[in-house]
Amino acid sequence: MPTDKIKEMSTVAKVLSLRRTTTNPEQQKQTDTQEDDEESQPMISDTSKEEIPPPKEDSLSESESEHEEPRVNPRSQTYITYMNTVKMLLAVLVVCALFGTIPLYRRGQKVPQESRVKVIMLWNEDPSRMPKGSAHMECGCVVTSRRKNYEKAVDAFVFQADRPYSLKYLPHINRSSDFLTVFAARNPLRLAKAPPLPHAGEGPLFNLTMTYRLDSQMVWSEYHFTLLNQAKRVRSFRAPSEHFDDDMPGYELQQLENQTKTKDRLVLYILYEVNDASLPMSLYLQEMRNYVTLNAYKSCLGYDHCNHYHFLLIFDATACPDYVPNQIYEAMYKFVVPVLIGGGNLTNLVPPHSYISSRDFPKAKDLAEHLKYLVKTPEEYKRYFWWHSLYKLRRNSVPYCQLCSFLNQPKEERRIETTALMNFADWWTKYQCPQRVTTFL
Repeated sequence: MPTDKIKEMSTVAKVLSLRRTTTNPEQQKQTDTQEDDEESQPMISDTSKEEIPPPKEDSLSESESEHEEPRVNPRSQTYITYMNTVKMLLAVLVVCALFGTIPLYRRGQKVPQESRVKVIMLWNEDPSRMPKGSAHMECGCVVTSRRKNYEKAVDAFVFQADRPYSLKYLPHINRSSDFLTVFAARNPLRLAKAPPLPHAGEGPLFNLTMTYRLDSQMVWSEYHFTLLNQAKRVRSFRAPSEHFDDDMPGYELQQLENQTKTKDRLVLYILYEVNDASLPMSLYLQEMRNYVTLNAYKSCLGYDHCNHYHFLLIFDATACPDYVPNQIYEAMYKFVVPVLIGGGNLTNLVPPHSYISSRDFPKAKDLAEHLKYLVKTPEEYKRYFWWHSLYKLRRNSVPYCQLCSFLNQPKEERRIETTALMNFADWWTKYQCPQRVTTFL
């Protein structure tokens, strides 16, 4: 073989051998960069594991495992959340318990009279009127009907005049130094039991009156009228507006339209106990049945069946001044026109032209014909609801709120006189209802 050929083959072999043992400069540069990065890369924190998770098969040293966040099984996540909630609740209970022990350190200290929660005791309230049990909070005062073993000082005793009561145990009840004895009445006082009057030289037994009478120190009723968007009771009413629908708010006008559209029956009355006292009612209803169809229900409260009627017959044999039968309010509340049979003068007690009085019609037949006429002329019927353009009928859901506010006022700021200057005997005897009506025909 020629010498030149041998030299060429030897050179090629050396080059191939060099390529097998020498790394490409670019590859070497990339490898060096990776090694430098690994040396300069800090320890991966817990917050960066989602971006660069560790290899699943890598074993961790003890120091690394201390900082490693444990993996939570999805099923155990709910358990952890539950335990955290329990811990939080326990913490709240501990804080409440700590605050609850504060009064224990103050038992020996005298608490200012103004900071004490006032207590109103209902001496003879109807249990059905206590929806929250024997005691509840009302406008910041404790209202209770429980007398036995009641240790707190009572600030006001409320006596319902239309229910029987006795003063026998009153001296045994813990009372505040300036407690009130309140004479309360929702129903006509002629039906009430005559209250015990003081003997000569004694102060009045009752030092606060809270009744439906307008001369009471607190006027009290289950419903009252206010101006729209106000809460204060109105004492007088404006005359009806000729174009009341122009003044009525849109939502009130729409409600009136919706209510009148559902009315497809004429007149109803509320069932009553049949006895000698109710005989005039029975005779009047018997006469009315000769001209119109009558239906009867036990109550309109909590039911919608009364909304289908145009009129509600309401009997009042007392005609007591300042008294408005509750059924009148209930009818108005249901968008039903009240028809008062008997009764007294309701001027400034309800809006004018908001009810119909049997006194304006000589006979029951004339009243029946007028009711049928109003049904045939819807525009005239709607005029009995004109008052919705100015007033709002509100139900008194917290009847003792006014009394509670009075008790919490400083004595020097009270505008109602509750001392012996208020002569209860005169207040009681100067007002009496007329003789009970014996016939409505």
